[in-house]
Amino acid sequence: DALPIYGVCVHPQFGGWFAIRAVMIFPDVQDPSLEQKAPVDCVNSKEKRIELLESYNFRWKDWGFRDIVDVQERYSEEQKMYFSTPPSERLKLLGLQGELPESSHY
Repeated sequence: DALPIYGVCVHPQFGGWFAIRAVMIFPDVQDPSLEQKAPVDCVNSKEKRIELLESYNFRWKDWGFRDIVDVQERYSEEQKMYFSTPPSERLKLLGLQGELPESSHY
């Protein structure tokens, strides 16, 4: 059985060391003065694209896909530990267990 392949965003300066937290699309809002620019093709070879997609889809826990391009800055070890921790355990990791009201959003 073939596994699905998911796409991944890569920033030209930060590689995969960033996150898109939300996107809002307003199809009926238009501004003719805004210029649509093509994205920078920072992973510009077929071999690198295959490497990126395989790394992201099959080995994402090793963080390697994030360095597919030369990057200016990476997450700190503390940030990596935080993002590697399941959301339900992050308050405990931060030493905040019991200090914040319980919520289904954690």
